[in-house]
Amino acid sequence: MSMSICQMNTNRYYLIDKVIINENVEFFFDLYGKNKKEESLSLISIKGRKLLKHDIENLMDYNFLYVHEDEKEFYSSYYKDYMSFKIIPKNMEKFYSNIGNIVNQMFEDPQSIKNVKEVETIVNDMVTTILHDNFSVSSFITILASDYYTHTHSLNVSVYSLCLGKHMGLNQKDLENLGTSALLHDLGKSKISDKIINKNGVLTEHEFNEVKKHPMYGWALARQLGITNKSILAGIRNHHERVDGTGYPDKLKNEQIDIFAKIIGVCDVFDALTTNKTYKNSMGTFNTLVMMKKDMSKHLDSNIVNHFIGIFKEEMEKVQKNN
Repeated sequence: MSMSICQMNTNRYYLIDKVIINENVEFFFDLYGKNKKEESLSLISIKGRKLLKHDIENLMDYNFLYVHEDEKEFYSSYYKDYMSFKIIPKNMEKFYSNIGNIVNQMFEDPQSIKNVKEVETIVNDMVTTILHDNFSVSSFITILASDYYTHTHSLNVSVYSLCLGKHMGLNQKDLENLGTSALLHDLGKSKISDKIINKNGVLTEHEFNEVKKHPMYGWALARQLGITNKSILAGIRNHHERVDGTGYPDKLKNEQIDIFAKIIGVCDVFDALTTNKTYKNSMGTFNTLVMMKKDMSKHLDSNIVNHFIGIFKEEMEKVQKNN
């Protein structure tokens, strides 16, 4: 990425702490750099893209990093959440890791009743955390895995779905059911060949047709495990349905699609585009939200997408209030 050299008055720029510079993070502010003997600042990283290893090396070459005063509140909020995460939520990071282990076991042994009960307990704990008065969306999202694997993806989608469901005003019981459905939404992939699921590249038409069977497989497994809640089952079976009827497996249209399936569908797309794959890097939060809003209106429920964007917008508004 080419960076322009800017002749600027440094009085309008705010010196930041380099501690926040880490691989795979994404900022909602531009970063500027300056070395000791230079009078000008260089624009060295733009908002809305995740930092890769070579980006970090480039940033660290500068003695000083800055943000513009107009974006200082976004930096301050990120820094506050980052430091809170470093100091306090190590328990949350451990919590996420423990959940990940259980979800991984679930995919290895999808017919275990014990694992389903553990999933329900975990989801209930996550709902309690999300409904707490001091809950911070940005702090919770910070712990999510940045690389795409089936079990981490399922956990990420569950976290996003719970945050979205809370924003939409779902009650505690509905959130618990939504979280369970989201955590199990890709359970059917356990029935598909690992060679296809873990392929390092774009799937062939045949391979994609095999993958498209996973919602039905997951729905059948969930029923075998004794899950009877219609919305939980619909979220598993119909999270790839599209409002224009072009999705699968049932070709459902807008109002025919259960609200859980719509919510999980939005979060599924978001996580798939914002996590790194072996053959494709993350698009970043900002670019993904723009794409979902502008280019996927025939596929995703626009009202739910607006709520999802609202989660990030409200986090920014909190920052402005606190600064």
